[in-house]
Amino acid sequence: MNETELSELLTAPGFFRFLAQQAKLDPEEVKRIYLLGRPWGLWPPDLDLSHEAAEAGVSVFTYLAALQPLLDMDTQGKEAQLAAYKATLTGGETTQPIPAVRAYVEKVAALSGKDEETICNILHALYAYRQRVGQLSIQKVGELSKLKMEQNKTVPVHDVPIKDGSGSAGL
Repeated sequence: MNETELSELLTAPGFFRFLAQQAKLDPEEVKRIYLLGRPWGLWPPDLDLSHEAAEAGVSVFTYLAALQPLLDMDTQGKEAQLAAYKATLTGGETTQPIPAVRAYVEKVAALSGKDEETICNILHALYAYRQRVGQLSIQKVGELSKLKMEQNKTVPVHDVPIKDGSGSAGL
């Protein structure tokens, strides 16, 4: 795992750089659009990662790793809706209802002065970000678990007399 990549992605500059690379836009432009469009719904609205991880007594990475299957399902659903909406931008038809996606994309496009396809690209980038941070969190938790197991193997086990039922050392 690339520890540096994960640390970088969790900073504001790293976040915007990742989105810009994915959306093929300038990082400052992505930041401007992102701020105009908040909230983007990257995480479920009732999810406070830091707080919930602390309450569970685990690291944010462990919490994210545990949530990743649910986030993957959520991302698949959102990506399908976004793809259906994008198809309508090029004259295609959709059988899937997408009024919330349409309203949101059109609102952010109007606020930012950008076209709907650009806003869709930023949404795709946000979903890719969520997936990448989740993947790296899973790797980090796996590596930390492996390290703990290796450390436990190297802890010397001393000969300790085994007591029998009478309280005296047996054997």
